[in-house]
Amino acid sequence: MCSARSGGRGRETAPGFAAILEAVQRITLEPIGDLTSVGRRWRALEARSDGGFFRGWVFLGCQAEARFAGARLLCVSQDGADVALALIGSGQGRTWLNQTGQSLADSVFIEHNGMLVQRGCEAVVAPALRYAVRQAGALVMSGVDDSTLAAARAAGWLDLKQSRFAPCVDFATLDRPYLQTLSANARAQIRRSMRLYGAGLRLERAATLDAAQGFFVEMVGLHQAAWQRRGRPGAFAEPAMRAFHQALIARAWPVGAADLLRISSGAGTIGVLYNFVSAGRVLSYQSGFGYAGADNREKPGLVCHAMAIEHYAGRGALVYDLLAGADRYKTSLGRSGQTLHWAVLSRWPSIHGMLRTGQILAKRFSRR
Repeated sequence: MCSARSGGRGRETAPGFAAILEAVQRITLEPIGDLTSVGRRWRALEARSDGGFFRGWVFLGCQAEARFAGARLLCVSQDGADVALALIGSGQGRTWLNQTGQSLADSVFIEHNGMLVQRGCEAVVAPALRYAVRQAGALVMSGVDDSTLAAARAAGWLDLKQSRFAPCVDFATLDRPYLQTLSANARAQIRRSMRLYGAGLRLERAATLDAAQGFFVEMVGLHQAAWQRRGRPGAFAEPAMRAFHQALIARAWPVGAADLLRISSGAGTIGVLYNFVSAGRVLSYQSGFGYAGADNREKPGLVCHAMAIEHYAGRGALVYDLLAGADRYKTSLGRSGQTLHWAVLSRWPSIHGMLRTGQILAKRFSRR
């Protein structure tokens, strides 16, 4: 059982026995020290939590010796057992929730972020965040969900930078084949594209780690070519980013936490999807599509995602999560979803935060 109260200690009691039962709760923020030990504790807590891929040690522990050197561990323990954990990085004059504070290292991008919390112990998050801010200063929180945002509001002054909807396909809500649930326009575009690609259209899932790494290299090539044609560097312009994801695939693929899919036709590769998988939730993380020479009626992105969604539906997945962003293809493919938030938690309001709050209130009153 869990309870929470600010100041690092908590009390829980059964009805009518307030003086009998007491559980000691402790909040600490300390240098990480031995990452091997932290990893063992983190994985043990994962087994009692529903944190998802981005709060798991497969992701956060990847290259952690370099990425989180100098970071601290925020821990809530009860009766000597961990009930909540987070990595607190430091950089750019602030602290960072499960991020390093270094721009290049954090460009791997985290979503569905928050403390890793034992089931039933969610009430400890607010006092833990309050303690972290009082000890270490302003805390940057990227891609957190509504529950973490609410805990942050209770913990201090919150400067909300942005909120972004993350569309998804919830397979439990589908009462007919997936394509039939889409708008007439999206359905027509996908079916026309599939006809143009021809009868050889197929989806292949990487069956070995070597194949997964090969698919990743192919995806990077497609991704970089598409972005560079637009005059942009692309997500994998830095060798360090490619190295991180190759290391991540080596950790995640053997335990079923990473999936790479290649969709092709008789003319060659149409696209490669790089997905993460956790507890039946498929996270559509990155992709590369064969736009070069494509007919403008061909929609490689829509086709690849539609085929992937049907593939995962057939494998018993629960959700296909397109992650945060208002891209048209995401809102066309996913009707369900949740909102993720980017915010800074402080002990005291900043001038910038007060001005932002004033602007928001002014807009609200002007609409009345």
